[in-house]
Parts: sequence; C-alpha cells; structure tokens
Amino acid sequence: MILQTIFFKIILFLKKIILKFILKVLFFKIILFLISKVFYPIFSSNLKIETLELNIDRVEGKTNKKSFKIVQLSDIHYDKLPLRISDSFLQKVINSTNALNPDLILITGDLVERDPEPITQLYKKHLSQLKSKYGIYAILGNHDYKTTLGPEIIKNALKNTNITLLENDIVYPMGKDKVGGGGGAIQLIGIDSYANTDQNKMDRLYREINSTTSNDLIKFLLIHNPDHVSLLKENNVNVDVVIAGHSHGSQICFPKFNGIFKTRFTNGDPLLPYFESFIQKIPIKFIRNIKYPGKRTLKNWKFGKGYFQILQNSHKLNFYVNRGLGTHPPFRIFCDPEITLINLNSNNTTNNNNNNNNTTSSIKIK
Repeated sequence: MILQTIFFKIILFLKKIILKFILKVLFFKIILFLISKVFYPIFSSNLKIETLELNIDRVEGKTNKKSFKIVQLSDIHYDKLPLRISDSFLQKVINSTNALNPDLILITGDLVERDPEPITQLYKKHLSQLKSKYGIYAILGNHDYKTTLGPEIIKNALKNTNITLLENDIVYPMGKDKVGGGGGAIQLIGIDSYANTDQNKMDRLYREINSTTSNDLIKFLLIHNPDHVSLLKENNVNVDVVIAGHSHGSQICFPKFNGIFKTRFTNGDPLLPYFESFIQKIPIKFIRNIKYPGKRTLKNWKFGKGYFQILQNSHKLNFYVNRGLGTHPPFRIFCDPEITLINLNSNNTTNNNNNNNNTTSSIKIK
C-alpha cells in the first residue's frame, strides 16, 4: 500500500510538471504569435519609400530631363545610444536612398537628438556614403539647437564634406549661370528658422527669391517645421515646392483601412492633435500643464504628414511633410519612417507610378 501511494504521488507530480511544461509552451507560442502577427506590424519601424509625382511644365526645358529625382530624408535623431535609430536601420536607409539614383538629396533637419557630438559618427558611418548627381543639402532642426554649442559643432563637422548646410541661404545646384538661359536651373532655398539671423539677410533672401520668376527657375524650399510655411505668405514669396519634417507624422496614428469604415479614425490620421485637444478640455490645470513628448509639436496639425496643395495669391504651392526616420520618444504605431522620392515631371511625362496613398488637399493659408 505504501509503495502504491508513493507511485501515485509520483505520477501526480509528473502530471503537474508535464502540464506546467505544456502550458508554458502554449503560453510562449501565443506570445510569439501575438508579437509576430499583431504587435510587430503595429510597433515596427518598417522603412517606407513614399513616391510623390509632381507635374511642373518647366522641368524638361530647365533640367534637360523629363523627370528630375529628389530624395528627402528627415529627422534622423542620431544619438550615442541607439534608442531612436540604429546603425543597421540607418545603413538600410543609405542603401535604399542610393538605389533610387537621385539627382538631389535633401535633409530637412534634426540630424541629432540633443548631444551634437554624435554628428561625427553619423557622417563617417552613414551620410558620407550618400550619392547624388547634383549634391546633398541639409538644414538644421530644433533638436540640433538643443545645446548652446550644438549648431556650431554640427556645422564644423560637416565642413569640407559632401553635405552643404544651408542657413537661410540660396544655392543653384545646377549652376546659377543657367538661370533664364535654356540649360536648366533649380533655385534651392534653405530656411533655418531657429538660427539668430540678421533680418537684413532674410530680406535679401526674400528679394532674391522674388527677383526671378517661376518661368526662370524651379524654386524648391526646405524648412524644418511645417508651421513655418506661413513665412511665405508673411513675406509675399512664391515658390514651387516646399518640403518639411519635424512632426514625425505624430508617430502614433490611427490605423488606415482602404475602402471601408471611412472616418477620421480609420484613415491613418495623426493621433497627437486629438490627444492634445482632449487634454486641454480636462478642467484640472495641473493635468493640462503636464509636459509630454510631442506636446505642441505643431500649431497646424492639418500639415501633420503627407502632400498638400496650398493656394497662395492664386499661386499653387506643392507642400510635402515627411514622417522622418528617427523617433522621439522611441516608438511608432501605424506610422512607419520614410524616405520620400519626389519626381519632378514635365507635363508630357505620363505618370504611371502615382502613389495613391498621398492625399491631395487644397488649403488656403490664413
């Protein structure tokens, strides 16, 4: 009897161990399934190449090409710790950019997260590999100004490199001598709204933009913060294309369902403006004043991400806001990082590759 009792106890003990083992295996299989099939697609940073096709009737005459390729990169947020962007991911960005064989590469700010020192490694490891026919141009963003010496350290690091930093400057990548003379000319303007720039310099910059008509040049403007597009109206300046970054597309967006359940909560809209609106309605001042990442990132969240057509003084302005590459804070939900490929096409070019994900809006600046 004693042996029989011991035997049954051993059997029950083994059953418990086996049952626990089976439950653990099932638990981990369920977790792996949820991570791979549910959470990974939501939280992942799958690099997307967004293509924007713009018809500008002067492209072929000015560039001697039916299509002129411009690649926009933005908001890298490089740091000593790879929390916001990793070297392996950045290498993927560099390889994907070069594979597009761009005529121009433009970087719209926030090269670093806060500490400017990593700019040296960012350039040596990654940016030095970028290749384009007519050069690489960049502006600084608000994170590049987080420390007093940050801008100077970044400028010094990029001196005598393949990257030209624009600080409220105008350049002509294809040569200024071609302006008005049948070869091809792009006027590239980089506005750094965070720099302490003499107003006289800004006045000269706006005069130079206005001194040539759109018939002479294709005017292309870089800004970091989409809100700063209002500078054009304030200074009565017209350009053809403006690109910006800064918003990260909100980093957290509503899911997008094509063709069904068409509401503002199912078309991929940025979540942050709705969250900010909700917080500001709470009748407790302490809660309303809490600082959180992304607070007051933009005044105009209608320019949160994607493509817009703005009507300004009867002039059509093409405006694109890039979702960025890095993160602040370090996660994204339904808002993948992007490389933007902008094809400037002559009106004769048939665009078979239009990206239907780019929603065109017609908005008047107020």
